[in-house]
Amino acid sequence: MKIIIGTEGQQPFKISGNAVSRQHAEVEIIGEGDHAVWTLRDLDSTNGTFVRDDNGMMVPVGKKSITPMTFISLGPDNSKGCSFYARQLLNPGSFTEEYEFINEKEDEYEEKLEAIDKKARIIKWVIFAINIVIVVFSIAIENQMSLWILRSGTILSTFFAAIYDANGSKKRLKKKYERFHHCPNPGCSHKLTSAEIRNMRCQKCKR
Repeated sequence: MKIIIGTEGQQPFKISGNAVSRQHAEVEIIGEGDHAVWTLRDLDSTNGTFVRDDNGMMVPVGKKSITPMTFISLGPDNSKGCSFYARQLLNPGSFTEEYEFINEKEDEYEEKLEAIDKKARIIKWVIFAINIVIVVFSIAIENQMSLWILRSGTILSTFFAAIYDANGSKKRLKKKYERFHHCPNPGCSHKLTSAEIRNMRCQKCKR
């Protein structure tokens, strides 16, 4: 089975984005069910065909093996293009599997966020323990060297705090996982909030 996708394509949903060519891309499906082999091919479109990788980045493709849960973008990933999960070509209008997938990504995000917080707490206590040891040691020595010991403690504390930037890690993690927040409805370009993902419903298109 071959499905031509575009503004004049054979896909089971309407595409009207002005960045999408009349015959933009083609998906070939060989076999049935879980054993089917899916292949996406760009048809020399004006604005290109993209798929989302494991990091949420949209990467251009000429020809690529895909799965039903591959996220495809015809043209730019915005209101001028059209984005959808490949399975919509065979099962249009039902977005349960897509929302389940996005919810799994939200679970991953929350787990990694908690890991960052846990590591930050451990480093905080390590810094605290180092400072306590240094202060006690400097008091025990009771000479001019104690000043240098205290200074070295400040340097160590600053070093440990610098090598692990928890807030920076959180920002990078959030940016990565927000790339998966695209509404699964091909006719909607809305970026889902976490609440919409958990409720499995886009408040813009009501799907």
